[in-house]
Amino acid sequence: MADRRTEYTKKVIKEAVFKLARKKSLGDITVKEICEAADINRATFYRNYLDIFDLYEKLEEGFTSEADETGRNRYEIFEIMYKHKAFYRDFFEMRLSSRLLRNTVRYLFEQLKELTVKRGTYDEARFDISFQYNYNGIAGAAKDWLSKGCPCEPREFADVIYGFIAKQYK
Repeated sequence: MADRRTEYTKKVIKEAVFKLARKKSLGDITVKEICEAADINRATFYRNYLDIFDLYEKLEEGFTSEADETGRNRYEIFEIMYKHKAFYRDFFEMRLSSRLLRNTVRYLFEQLKELTVKRGTYDEARFDISFQYNYNGIAGAAKDWLSKGCPCEPREFADVIYGFIAKQYK
């Protein structure tokens, strides 16, 4: 079990980031500003996080803990992104890699791999290329969807994305 002081410190850091994110993008927020807003010193910040990017990854992990089995439901990832759209919009603008997205796509591709193995059409080299192609395509589409203010609902967006992937494996 984590120390209550550590949990409190992480809580005030998270609150400070979200407070600052209302005024500026994540890419413009500095550790110094976070420390001032959280009323902590830099050493305390670095005792909890390697750097600001580690903080953002940990924040994303916190979002995924809201879900029971992250990545197992094709709608879940986009519902999480929609719920935290300001964070994810900036997250993708900073060209950070989403562990949530990567794990979801990897889970999907493990299912597709099983399907192609059963069909006798599995080719490891092609499959790995396909994974990278689709992961980067989905990340790009999610970034665009978020930057446009999510013009369609998360479920509709997920259906379009997964429709493209399903066509590749028919």
